[in-house]
Amino acid sequence: MAYIELKDVCIDFPMPKSKSRTDLRRSVKHTIGGKFKNSVGASSLRALDNITLQLTKGERVGLVGHNGAGKTTLLRVLAGVYPPSNGEIRCEGRIASLLDISLGFDLEASGYENIFLRGLYLGLTKHQISACIDKISNFTNLGNYLSMPIRTYSSGMLMRLAFAITTEVEPDIILMDEWISVGDTKFMEQAKERLESFINTSSIMVLASHSEDLIRSTCNKAILLGQGEILAQGSVEEVYHHYNFFGSSAFFDIDEYISIHPDLEASMSVPGMAPWMHFIRYGIFEGRSPGCGISLEAFDNDPVFTSALQARNGLAAAERIENIAPFLSSFIPPKGWRQNKELSYPDEFIETDGHPLISLEESMAKYS
Repeated sequence: MAYIELKDVCIDFPMPKSKSRTDLRRSVKHTIGGKFKNSVGASSLRALDNITLQLTKGERVGLVGHNGAGKTTLLRVLAGVYPPSNGEIRCEGRIASLLDISLGFDLEASGYENIFLRGLYLGLTKHQISACIDKISNFTNLGNYLSMPIRTYSSGMLMRLAFAITTEVEPDIILMDEWISVGDTKFMEQAKERLESFINTSSIMVLASHSEDLIRSTCNKAILLGQGEILAQGSVEEVYHHYNFFGSSAFFDIDEYISIHPDLEASMSVPGMAPWMHFIRYGIFEGRSPGCGISLEAFDNDPVFTSALQARNGLAAAERIENIAPFLSSFIPPKGWRQNKELSYPDEFIETDGHPLISLEESMAKYS
């Protein structure tokens, strides 16, 4: 049975030391807690940090996160491209990696010859390749071009051929970095049907994409990555609740967060570091205000918030802020914010001196 198991997997990329990188290393270290590792003569960047996960038959997993979050790096680890610097990987089943579907092509060889080259690379036998040549030829509709060197092909023709060969394999595990788009509209319809059939025959699929609609329509599980760490995993709905938490948050304004914490401005250019991610990973534990008139001192006596901080659960702490914020007298809602009419008054919340709450009626009247 196909499965994938990762335990405490880390990926470190070496980076030669130079004076020009001093400021960057200092900025990243301050912002993300020492992702740069220094040693004599060189330093390294930790791209994946203690990744532990289990994938089993029937799971269609979407990898979610900003650019630089570690999605493609994780896919390459699963494909065997990057060996782990630390940790263990266990995998059972034939893997079809669609990260570079033209890998293994020889530009001077003909289309037919490249069908064999790419097929062998994918693990097919010569007999299996011979048996599917006609199907590949008919699907690509390249005709006599298959007898010509592929350096004469357009990029669209090359992608057609690569796609047809790759989807002829019957894999147990499929790895994809974004959805494949090939050719014109008519061919795209054919490709969509073939790709869906290809995916349905697999036991496990892992797809990295920035398209929420695609992840929701294709996957039954999701993993949220940020700065090489797993921030959340579970159902697609649960993960997107976390991912979209600050993008449509009741109180978090990206521009305001940076303006009230100007020391973070340079750090926001670090790949994968969005302001909301800084807040839930670091800012909330440093006592930084998310803006909108909210001071974290207002939560000093709240057992729910305190418990979340002690557990280093930034998401839970942030969700607590969202539930309480509309009742804080100091709350200044951003433009376009609307009160959640199903929100109940937090009777269990213990006020802090100087940060009084208003009643449910006052809150509803103030923000309706």
